[in-house]
Amino acid sequence: MASAKVSALTRQDIIAAAQKFMQTRRLPKWTALIDGREFPARPLVLEAAGVAPNDTTNSHQAVAILKDLGFETRYEGKPV
Repeated sequence: MASAKVSALTRQDIIAAAQKFMQTRRLPKWTALIDGREFPARPLVLEAAGVAPNDTTNSHQAVAILKDLGFETRYEGKPV
């Protein structure tokens, strides 16, 4: 189950986090398309919520949150 902070995220929280997100690694399998750029789903959600990288939220939960907020999600670069 996603943490309370993660569950309370808004679309604007995600957009704000994406604007300052610094990707230093290769993109993982699950990503989200925001303002024409592809971001790693779980790290972006955790950053937007202000929680630690070891938060219990998994990639599938992060993708579900992003979908619920109206973002396009991808698996290995293909829309899901």
